Amino acid sequence: MDAHAPPRSPASDGGHGDGDGDTKKPHVLVVPYPAQGHMLPLLDLVALLAARGLALAVAVTPGNVPLLAPLLASCPPSSVATVTLPFPAASASGLLPAGCGENTKDLPGHLFRPFMASLAALRAPLLAWCKAQRRRRRRVTAVVSDMFTGWTQPLAADLGVPHVTFSASGAHYLAVSHSLWRRLPRRRCPDEAVSFQDVPGSPTFRWSHLSWLYRTYVAGDEVSEAIRQFFLWNLESSCFVANSFTAIEAAYVDRPLPDLMEKKVFGVGPLSDAVGRCTDRGGKPAVAPARVAAWLDAFDDGSVLYVCFGTQQALSPAQAASLAGALGRSAAPFVWAARGGTPVPGGFEAATAARGMVIRGWAPQVEILRHRAVGWFLTHCGWNSVLEAVAAGVAMLAWPMSADQFTNAWLLAEAGVAVAVAEGADAVPDAGQMADAIASAIGNGGASVRQRAAELGRSTAAAVAEGGSSSVDLEELVSILSSPKLTN
Repeated sequence: MDAHAPPRSPASDGGHGDGDGDTKKPHVLVVPYPAQGHMLPLLDLVALLAARGLALAVAVTPGNVPLLAPLLASCPPSSVATVTLPFPAASASGLLPAGCGENTKDLPGHLFRPFMASLAALRAPLLAWCKAQRRRRRRVTAVVSDMFTGWTQPLAADLGVPHVTFSASGAHYLAVSHSLWRRLPRRRCPDEAVSFQDVPGSPTFRWSHLSWLYRTYVAGDEVSEAIRQFFLWNLESSCFVANSFTAIEAAYVDRPLPDLMEKKVFGVGPLSDAVGRCTDRGGKPAVAPARVAAWLDAFDDGSVLYVCFGTQQALSPAQAASLAGALGRSAAPFVWAARGGTPVPGGFEAATAARGMVIRGWAPQVEILRHRAVGWFLTHCGWNSVLEAVAAGVAMLAWPMSADQFTNAWLLAEAGVAVAVAEGADAVPDAGQMADAIASAIGNGGASVRQRAAELGRSTAAAVAEGGSSSVDLEELVSILSSPKLTN
């Protein structure tokens, strides 16, 4: 789909980005995908590139401009510009209702796919902005975009500049997801196993554990074909960048992968660690980090379980009751970060007050994971959460539910840092069995997994340190973006 937006000019905002900076620097256009888990890592990469002397422009719609505030405040003056593009009108694409939110956190699930397809309407105003910069002798010299915004690849081709695809997830998921869109495996029975023979380790996943974006693909459907084309365009990129690192994904970042057209994959993560940002990532905590830390101080090292399922996944009443039952029976100290609207059973907090804390809303997750008392993390295996746990040296109890989470859980199990306790967005685990798994993990039964997690945590710190694998890959990426081969 090659949608076009209304002929309204995009705006370049003042302060850190009026477009009048140093015309001799390479100017990199960055196009994030407006979802919390996608934007935060890419903006971390922008901060690292700006600190290394590159000039960058980040393209967003008006509703996402406030999310750039921490980045702009932390970067060198005039290093990062904001390009504000008009959000695609409902009448322009015909795919979204009037008044639609501009970030996935403000959307119901059934609009995720048309939202993703509709953003291609930004290509025309963005190309106009790029051409205007050329007239001002501030030429865009490369485009870095999220893997969900593959429509930027033909934009880069029009400009004659390199295109780089960024994955907020790991390289393993990058390979698996692009394999799906290249090969189009079809389901022949209700939950058929799909094998990925060209992906290292030849993993096999049940149909229900594949990307929801792919499972809902319908040949000939406008939205489905648009999304497939975005992924195919990604494969024409000069290279890929993943928010990952060699110690956990050596098989995927150290060798060419057929499903990524044997393009180089730069592992530059964990980006939050490389940047050094911990507090207020993505929102203001519902509870002050100092208060949580003071509460955790009362418990022994590694004795506390942290529970969180991210910002997108809400537990059903049955799931919340099962989890509460497991936490109640396990006798383990815990911190449960319950997304707003999670139906925590009545009386649960009072019954577990001596050893449990329930946080409703955004939790200071990084600080919690890095507290000495926290030894395990019950998680949906979203990649940002995975990296934060890995960096903290915390072992995981895995309950993957959707998106990349099943492939992430597989990778964690292969690395020896996670134990499966449930799977699926509709699963209602047996409270007694989950309680046993929690008690075993906190006790001696989880010692070997915790040891491996601690070792991987040390490898994470080494990766982002000077001379580490992620630091070396970042410098190579900077070199590519600093001296691009232009064709126009």
